[in-house]
This record gives sequence, structure tokens and C-alpha cells, in this order.
Amino acid sequence: MHSSHRPYPRGARVAHLLREEIAAVLPRLHGMSSGLSPLPPSITMVDLPTDMRSATVYFSLMDGPDRADTMREVLQDHAGEIRQMLGRRLALRRIPPLHFVYDARFDRGAEMAELLAHLPPAPEDLP
Repeated sequence: MHSSHRPYPRGARVAHLLREEIAAVLPRLHGMSSGLSPLPPSITMVDLPTDMRSATVYFSLMDGPDRADTMREVLQDHAGEIRQMLGRRLALRRIPPLHFVYDARFDRGAEMAELLAHLPPAPEDLP
């Protein structure tokens, strides 16, 4: 008996494809090089509901959250252009509207690593 269900649902496959392709088209956006410098955003995840009518695109910044609001605005301003580029690159019937959100998970991880690095040594570690 052959099952037509794939172990990796279509929505997850499309979300993964969108994440890779959005990251690939960012350097090609017109007039965005100044908004992306000095370090461009990393696309960390795309959340796509089952109806695939919208996509939430999460991004992070290597230099921390200080530019997050500005970068989100720049990305959102170019969302239509990004969708057009994706439409030319992908064999999808419809590219959903893109909504950009800063992904702060990595900031919290860096903060925790910094806190742990400055903890006093445990009593058993003392000479």
C-alpha cells in the first residue's frame, strides 16, 4: 500500500523554500544596499499557516537588536519587490504577502552566554 502523504508537509516545504529564496534575493534588491549595510539580515524562519495566505518572515541581525526596527521597516517597504522576485524564481501559483518580524531568540542566547561567562566559579572549582 502506497501512501500519498509525504513525511514533510507541503506548508513546511514551501516555508523552507521561501526562507532560502528570500535570503538569496535580499542582496539583489534595488536601493537596499545602503539599508542592509554594514551587515545584512539573516532570514531565520518563515512561518506559513496551513492556508498559505500570508507568511511571517523572521530575521536576525549579527550586530544585535539596535537596528531591528529600522531593518524591519526597510524589509517591509521592499516586501512587494521581494514577492515579485520570488514569483519569477519559484514555481508556486501564488506568493503570499510577507510580514517581517525581528527574531530576538539569538539575542537572548547571546545574553545568557554572557551571563554564564561571568558567573563566579562553583565552590568545588576553587583551589
